[in-house]
Amino acid sequence: MPDIIVIGGGTGGVAAAIRATQLGASVTMIEQAELGGNCVNRNCIPLTSMLASVELFRRIGRAGEMGIEVGQASLNPAKVVERARQVSDDLREGLSALLPVCGVEVVAGTARLAGPKTVAVNGQTLQAERAIVIATGARWAAPPEGIDPDAVTTPHQAMNLEPLPGHALILGGGPVELEFATLYAALGCKATLVIDGAYPLPAEDYDIGQRLQGALREQGIQMFTNAVIKSAVKTGSGVQAVIASRKGETELTVDQLLWAGRRPNTVGLGLAEVGVKLDAERGGAVVVDPHQQSSVPGIYAVGDVVGAPFYSSVATVEGLIAAENALGRPRQLDRRLLPRFAFTIPEVGCVGLTEDQAEEAGYELEVINIALDSNSRAGGLNETEGGIKLVANKKQGKILGAHIIGHRATELVAEAALAIQLEALAEDWAWAVRVHPTLSESMVEAGRAVLGQALYIPPM
Repeated sequence: MPDIIVIGGGTGGVAAAIRATQLGASVTMIEQAELGGNCVNRNCIPLTSMLASVELFRRIGRAGEMGIEVGQASLNPAKVVERARQVSDDLREGLSALLPVCGVEVVAGTARLAGPKTVAVNGQTLQAERAIVIATGARWAAPPEGIDPDAVTTPHQAMNLEPLPGHALILGGGPVELEFATLYAALGCKATLVIDGAYPLPAEDYDIGQRLQGALREQGIQMFTNAVIKSAVKTGSGVQAVIASRKGETELTVDQLLWAGRRPNTVGLGLAEVGVKLDAERGGAVVVDPHQQSSVPGIYAVGDVVGAPFYSSVATVEGLIAAENALGRPRQLDRRLLPRFAFTIPEVGCVGLTEDQAEEAGYELEVINIALDSNSRAGGLNETEGGIKLVANKKQGKILGAHIIGHRATELVAEAALAIQLEALAEDWAWAVRVHPTLSESMVEAGRAVLGQALYIPPM
């Protein structure tokens, strides 16, 4: 009898299982498909691998600016896909080897709860001594009303890049949608975004959205903002769609309509039958407390199955928290510390409060914007597009939020997340020492700017 049964072998489930074994528990993991879940096999890993190819292609196209003479470069979509699949395969095989070494028993099969600590799988019943962790991820959701389900393409289908759409219509302005628009534009496809908000990443800071909107337009990406797709039907030649915005209605005939909507994957698990509360307004997400425990003691849930944000990084830390609480080590997640990101070109990395959120919370603010063209390393890399925005409590100098757009923003945001976790002040950043020349120096300069002590940007 295992101490912990984990249902789902994605990032959240793997984190919960391995952490539980580190704490001395015996663990059985049940997975009905591939280890690694959506992230490794169908989402972030293959997509960001393709975007890495795109980024390199774009840099090669600008090689002459750095004194390198090359011939005409071209992207081979089939090889881009092949490489991305290989990256996923390698990671999946690594997990297959790692889990047994860590002491996790992996069972292939479809699980269903038969009781608060009982799981039925493969015609057998397994009993958990301590807890069950639900980590079944998300599934593709039906499109909004008015859109024919047969007219949409999911990201998993789109990643084959066969055939390449001449014109792709993409519904949504979130990270996945923007990443696909970036990918398609680099491959020579026409990409059109329909965004239900004033700018891309509408939940993020206004300045970041505006900068990103300009960058995407320079790449040839068309955007309808404050817009929705009123209707879409499959035709013999593709998809015919009607876009409704404040400016009226626009009819488009496109080759592909990409819909990346997801909802928690709770179907067929028997959750309601054992008393686990689900939130219908959030797509049937498992309702959990700050310790990741459901309404039934001993049943925990982590990752996409508890609802948005659908980030693997969130699933990982939730898995760790579930394992620790299940084994008597109280811990909970401070959701202020969750970085938000998009692997667009340029990248976006955000953490903490936006300027609007901080104002609504009643803070007296000091807001700093620094352009990356003031950074010597950015200049050397020929990657000066973008900037850093800090939102700080003026009275204390405490960092409330950081919003970054530019080269390797997804790496730089980690420093800001740690600063918020440690309740750092602008003064802590201002007197930090970073390697010169590096992009991270701009984080220090931003801290100085909050104090009115910036060295490399003119006074306001």
